Amino acid sequence: MTSSSIRSRPRRATSHIWVRLAHTLVGAVAGVVWLVLPWMTINNDVPVPATRATPQGASAAAAARDETSASDLVLPLAVVVVVVVLAGYGYVRRTRRARTRTTPGGTVALAPPAAGPLSEDDERARAALVEADDCVRTSREELGFAEAQCGADAVEPFALAVRDAASELSAAFRMRQQYDEGVPADETSRRHALAGIVGRCREAGRRLDTEAPAFDLLRTPLHGGLDEALQPAEARFRDLTARTAAAQTTLADAVERYGHAATTAVTGHLEQAKDRLVFATINFNQARQRADSGDAEGATRHLRAAEGATAQAGVLVSCVERLSADLTAAAELVPDVLSAAEGELAGVEGVGVRGAGASAQGVGAQGAGGQGAGAKATGGQGSGGQGPGVQEAGTQGPGEQAAGAQEAGGQGADAQGTGWREAGARGLGVQEAAQHAGAQGAGDRGADAQGSGAQRDGQEPGARGSSGQGTGWQDSGVRDLGAPGADAQDAGRRAAAVQGAHGQDAQGAAPGLTPGELHSLAAHAGIVLAAVREEVALGAYDPLDAVRKITQAHAPVAAGRGGALSVGALLAARSAVALADGFVAAHRGALGSTARTRLAEAERLLAAEPPDPHTADALARQALALAEQDVRMYGNPIAGAAEHASGAAGAVVGGILLGGGPDGGPPASFGGPRTRARRGKPPG
Repeated sequence: MTSSSIRSRPRRATSHIWVRLAHTLVGAVAGVVWLVLPWMTINNDVPVPATRATPQGASAAAAARDETSASDLVLPLAVVVVVVVLAGYGYVRRTRRARTRTTPGGTVALAPPAAGPLSEDDERARAALVEADDCVRTSREELGFAEAQCGADAVEPFALAVRDAASELSAAFRMRQQYDEGVPADETSRRHALAGIVGRCREAGRRLDTEAPAFDLLRTPLHGGLDEALQPAEARFRDLTARTAAAQTTLADAVERYGHAATTAVTGHLEQAKDRLVFATINFNQARQRADSGDAEGATRHLRAAEGATAQAGVLVSCVERLSADLTAAAELVPDVLSAAEGELAGVEGVGVRGAGASAQGVGAQGAGGQGAGAKATGGQGSGGQGPGVQEAGTQGPGEQAAGAQEAGGQGADAQGTGWREAGARGLGVQEAAQHAGAQGAGDRGADAQGSGAQRDGQEPGARGSSGQGTGWQDSGVRDLGAPGADAQDAGRRAAAVQGAHGQDAQGAAPGLTPGELHSLAAHAGIVLAAVREEVALGAYDPLDAVRKITQAHAPVAAGRGGALSVGALLAARSAVALADGFVAAHRGALGSTARTRLAEAERLLAAEPPDPHTADALARQALALAEQDVRMYGNPIAGAAEHASGAAGAVVGGILLGGGPDGGPPASFGGPRTRARRGKPPG
């Protein structure tokens, strides 16, 4: 077979080599001939002495012979010098051609340069992500104004370009997230991953740069008449002015109902929205003035700045409105989430504890631990002071009556749900909670009134007796604690009972966990649920945070099925992602790549099938914290009180203006890295 090096060599290369060799041989032969020729022509015979020669004649003849010998050596030496020069030239040329040999495609196979430090590649990848994300966000932002001006059909090609660029950017963010997690591990692969990130970002920018000229043509009425573009932008501006005033009232109501802690994520949003609206007002006025004076480019520049400020004001106001709506929805959902979590927790821990205590077969009376297995069968009373037959005690929520504590032992006291709450707060399991709750009096810790419909502090979350929400919990998971458990067959029947009541095997809620681990996780979840109930009972609280605590505490022992818990987890995650995205959009001029990467990963996990709301929620809150830190470190982009009064400093932080000048620089426009600053001031 022919080697790749021979195949890649041009076909004429062999003939050229032979020609050069032939030239070299001919030159060498010629040089040798010229060197040998003088000695071949010398006569070796002894000359006959001239008897009549005079001394002057003899000396002249000797001089002539010496001159002839020297002249005969000049030409051979010159030939040798020429041959040496030609040979040296051929060697140098051949070496140079070997070093820079061309491939059949015409590219030069140069030796790869020495790789720089990995940190340099990392910085390039970070900068590329920031630039590409800014381009995509700005292009999507201006696309909305173009759609309002020209219609959805006219902007569809540009919407497709934005979607393509966003897809490339999402892939780059995913690669970056994996890189931050340590995948891949070896340096060469990590360097390739960084190169892939840069390549994806460049492709996203190239896609937008390609469409930028056509997008400007779409908005050509700016050059003939500004009203067609100004009217929809100013209408949106007026709508936002009214929404900002209404959002002020909405935020005040939310603070009054839920406290300042619930609205911390949008602190300062309305003030920043007003700052953006001031900047938009100034630029709208300047756009009209430039249009009246015939300066179409100046009018376009100021209009674009006003559009960007209006869009960001809308983002900030929407964050306030979204948070208020989410808080209201979460407050309505808290009772259902608490009930669902407590119901599943009782069933799961009942099976887990029974699995752990399966070896205690046939025991009629338990010791000081207060475990009630078999108490109903034997009537024995443990040293913990429990009446025999404590069957359902300790599993009722606040406002629920412990109806099962009366059967065999004649215990007539109704165990209050506060016994469960106290037991959970002290880290007790379900069996210990049953003992504790059975000994509680009707008025312990200000317990709710006995019977169904009892409420605490006028709150409805604790009243489940009459609604029937606690019934399934009581009849399935609770009776498992009091049922006789003499052997493994009884434990199997109890697991089957829980499965029938809850729609699944309770032990399957946490696959791979031992009964002891399941018991510990359930005890921790009980503590969290008790703390949440206390917080709800105190008055003003953060409903989103309450839902988040409940769902996260329940997640380790959950089965992942739908219901109130799933709805609550998704509500908390979507709210966190929306708040983080709004903050990033309104402060993108000051942000690095890490906050954007975490936000992109949170959005991906939330949109996946099935979604991962808990991880998405954690990543979104981390992204928000990182973004706030970046803004604090960014500082003041423009010096001077006038720029702050006009809103230019906030526009630079928000990425509306690209910076680089005392007035904030040119406005960011639709396009990639090469075209997004095309509407800057002309030089001079």
